[in-house]
Amino acid sequence: MNVTKYQALADELARAIGDGKLSPNARLPSVRELMQQHRLSLATVTKSLYVLEQLGLIEPRNKAGFYVKQSKSIANAAVDANLDLTVDGPINAMCNWRPSVDLFPEQRWQSLLGSIIRRHPFLPTRHAQEFGHPRLRAELARRSAENGCFLKEDELIVTQGATEALLLALRATTQAGDRVLVQSPIGVLFRRLLETFTLTPVPILSRVDETDFVAEIQKVLEGENPPKVLLLVANYHFPTGALMPLMAKRNLIRLAEKHALTIIEDDVYGDLQHEGARPLTLKSFDLKGNVIYVNSSSKSLAPGLRIGWLAAGRWRKRIEYFKNASASSVSELSQLVLAEFLAQGSHVPHLRKIRKQLKDRAGEYLSILRLVLGKEAAISTVLGGYSFWLALPQIISADEVRSQIQVFWPLLDSPDSPQIVVVSQGLCFNTSVPLTDPLRQSLTAFCFHLRGLL
Repeated sequence: MNVTKYQALADELARAIGDGKLSPNARLPSVRELMQQHRLSLATVTKSLYVLEQLGLIEPRNKAGFYVKQSKSIANAAVDANLDLTVDGPINAMCNWRPSVDLFPEQRWQSLLGSIIRRHPFLPTRHAQEFGHPRLRAELARRSAENGCFLKEDELIVTQGATEALLLALRATTQAGDRVLVQSPIGVLFRRLLETFTLTPVPILSRVDETDFVAEIQKVLEGENPPKVLLLVANYHFPTGALMPLMAKRNLIRLAEKHALTIIEDDVYGDLQHEGARPLTLKSFDLKGNVIYVNSSSKSLAPGLRIGWLAAGRWRKRIEYFKNASASSVSELSQLVLAEFLAQGSHVPHLRKIRKQLKDRAGEYLSILRLVLGKEAAISTVLGGYSFWLALPQIISADEVRSQIQVFWPLLDSPDSPQIVVVSQGLCFNTSVPLTDPLRQSLTAFCFHLRGLL
C-alpha cells in the first residue's frame, strides 16, 4: 500500500512519541529543519504537523514551535487520512472571491444584449426550456472539443450557474449521511453543498499536482466503507491553484472505473490557463460515464449571466428528473446572448486577452512576494486561474493574521473584492485585481510583516 509523504512523516514522528524518543514537553524539530531533513515541501510538513495536532500528540506554542503534548502508546500507529480538515475563512469574504470586473468586455455584452432583444422582442412572454435553449446547448457542445470532451447537444443541461449544477449532481449521486471524497482545503462552496445534503467530507490532503494524490484516493477506496463520489477541481483548484498532470487524470479515471467511483468535476477555472493550450479535463478520458462534468461562464466569460451547464454521464436520467422536479430554468435572454457570443467566436480573442492579463497580474504579485519573503516561504508559479495560496506554519494563527490585515492594511480586505482571505491554515491572494500604487504599498508592507512571523 502506498503511503503519502505527509503520512510517512506523521507516522515517523508518532512512533518517536510512542517509543519515548520524544518525551512529553519535548520540542520537535522546526518546520524548516523537517523540510531539510526529509526533503519535503512546506505544505507537506505542515500537513503532517496538523494531523499530529488533531490526534492530540503535539501542540503549537506561541512563536516557539511544536511540542509533544502527551505520551501515547501508539507505536506502529497509522495516521488517519480521513481527518476532517474543513476549515474555512470568513464566509462573506469567500463568497466575494471573484475575478476583477475590468477583465470582462462590458461594451461587447451590452451590444449583444441589445441586439438579441431587438431580434427576439417576445422572449419575456415565453417559458424557458427546462434543459436549456437548443442553440446554446449546440454552441456549448461545439466548444467542448476545445477541452477534449466532444460532448453532444443532448448530453448537456443548462443550469443557474455552476452551483445548481453541483447541487443536482450531488442530489442524484448521494443520500444523506454518505461519505464524499473532496480536496483539502475545502472551499466554502463545497462545504455548504455537503452540509445541504448532510454529507460527510473525506478530505484528500495531497494536492492534485502531487504524486501521492491518486495513491491517497486509492487507499481510501480500498478501506472500509469507501465513498462512492469524489468532488474535484482538477484544473487550477481553488485555493491552491494546483493543476492535475495528464497522467494522473488518466490513472484517476482507471481507478474510478475499477471502484465504480462517480467523479463530479468542477471545471470553472479550466479556461484560465496562463500559457499554452487549455488543459484537458477528466471528462476527456471518461468512456464509462463515471464523470459528471460541470462548468459555467462566471469565471471566464460573463459573471452576470449566471449560466452553468453539466454533462451528466450515466446519471443523466436521474439528474434530468431532479432538474424537472426543481421547476427552475435559466433566462432564455441570457442563454441567447451567450450563444451569440460563442457563435461569433468572440470568446477566442477575449480568452486570449484575459489569460495574458491574469498572467501579467499574477507575475506582479509573485514578484513582491518573492522579493520580500525570499527564502522564508516557497513561492511557486501560478499556472492558471487567479488564486495564489500560501501555506502557513501551524505556529502562526491565520485568523490572527487576517485580523491584523483588517486593522493595518484594510485595502487588502475590501468587502466587495478581498485580495487576501484565510483558507484553512493559509492565505489566498486574488491575483486578478490590478495593483494600484496604494494596493502595492499595502501588499509590500504586509509581506514584510509576514516575513517577521515566518
